[in-house]
Amino acid sequence: MPQDSRPANPREIREIVGPLDETVISSIFALGATPQEILEARSWLNSDDYLHRKLRHVLQGRAAQVFDLLEAELPEQDRPR
Repeated sequence: MPQDSRPANPREIREIVGPLDETVISSIFALGATPQEILEARSWLNSDDYLHRKLRHVLQGRAAQVFDLLEAELPEQDRPR
């Protein structure tokens, strides 16, 4: 996926995070997050170092907001790997 500064559209969001409730897709879309920011948030969510993420959350801006939305929506056992 090319790295640019344009916001991701709903189709791109679904391609990156998988099937989620439309409310979550709409919330991510409303943030204006780029595909790269969404991919970064998803990568953090799927990382094996869960405790480290909790202790030192280094995502910032929209990527951090997307991460928080995804983390709230997906229990750890239901996260795509």
